[in-house]
Amino acid sequence: MVAPADRGGDARRMTEAPLVSIILCVRNGMPHLRDAVDSVRALSYRRFELVVQDGASTDGTREYLAAIDDLPSISIVSAPDTGIGQGFNRALQRCAGDIVGSVDADNVLRPDALATIVRRFQEHPDAAVVYGACHMVDANGRFLHSWTPPEFDLLGLIDGAVVPPFATSFFARARCGADLSFDESFRTVADFDLWLRLSHLEIVRVPDVIADVRVGEQSSTWQAGNYDNQSAFKIRALEKLFAGPARERVLAKLYERAEAGIYLWAVDSMTVIAGGQAQIDRYFERATKTDLRSERFRDVIARARPRLPASDPTLGARLLDCGVEYIERCRPEIALVYFEYLKAAGFEHPDLETWIERARKDRWDAETQTGVAQHLQNEVNRRDRLIAEKSAWWSNEVVVRDAIIDDLRRQLEWMRSGWRRFVIRWPQPPSRPESRG
Repeated sequence: MVAPADRGGDARRMTEAPLVSIILCVRNGMPHLRDAVDSVRALSYRRFELVVQDGASTDGTREYLAAIDDLPSISIVSAPDTGIGQGFNRALQRCAGDIVGSVDADNVLRPDALATIVRRFQEHPDAAVVYGACHMVDANGRFLHSWTPPEFDLLGLIDGAVVPPFATSFFARARCGADLSFDESFRTVADFDLWLRLSHLEIVRVPDVIADVRVGEQSSTWQAGNYDNQSAFKIRALEKLFAGPARERVLAKLYERAEAGIYLWAVDSMTVIAGGQAQIDRYFERATKTDLRSERFRDVIARARPRLPASDPTLGARLLDCGVEYIERCRPEIALVYFEYLKAAGFEHPDLETWIERARKDRWDAETQTGVAQHLQNEVNRRDRLIAEKSAWWSNEVVVRDAIIDDLRRQLEWMRSGWRRFVIRWPQPPSRPESRG
């Protein structure tokens, strides 16, 4: 395991140019492995090492890795392992960096990823983990959409709403200490267990895009048959959490969230009974530990319009981040709740007006598209109704025609069967006697 280092020495290294260890665990990673390594080659921050742990590949992976000779530092070990957890732990033992991150064979790091991570650690010297956003790409590397994960929240992690993407997560080894390792008994979702064990530390979400993450049928989360195991192992991780000393910490978080929820109820009540702005603001100051992404919170700030509390100077930026997240999730109507509240509350940010315009435009586009789609659907329904009516009319005409034909056929048969009764035989004229000459 990694022993904790001196915190002061760690802080000094973070202000300089820390060494970053990039772990690459792979087994039969071709052909996408080439893209992953190329992304490491393209990194603008050059003080890094690539630590490769190969799980005894048989598809040419080992040969490809052995031929790499143009990286600042690379170490490669190939040996059978029991899975990604054991592979990661083995690689971690060989890491020399102050910061540790990873790149999967299916993913790629952005060129400025390490420079961004080092800068963010310097901005947050107490952070144990920094994680960022990512671009989702398909099997061919084509861009699908961006994803900015929510801020870290223990209660959100526990109920599965917030799990930081491991592909964009970097760890300060000295601050994480011995907890920076996978439980090798977890055959899947070992990162969920890791986040639970690190949840008492400062974990910082940043908006920067750190990596491109490949998704599709090759991803374990796209295989429906995997979810029984994944759910079971997540529940097992929760059982570990609540059976250990962290139980009290979780209960404290639950109490904090519940207390904030009660004060949020008081804010809403002051709005209903006209209790006054001072009372609204006083209660709101105690309610900011609630779930800022909940529908209940949005409803309250939209109605009560409380002032931003001076005691929580980060609240405005956090609410702005919430709005940006919903923009990226194509929910501009929700994003506008945050943006318009911040504008009404006098929050100053150079991009706030830009975000408001973007959200309004996205909402108008969505409503327009919905309106056009509804109009087209109405036209399709109208066409189908006309076709059905015409089909019914023609069906009725066919029935009438068939009835007429059947009646004519019956009359014809009747006439044929009784025709001789109506034959008129005209009398023959008398024959003239033959003349004799």
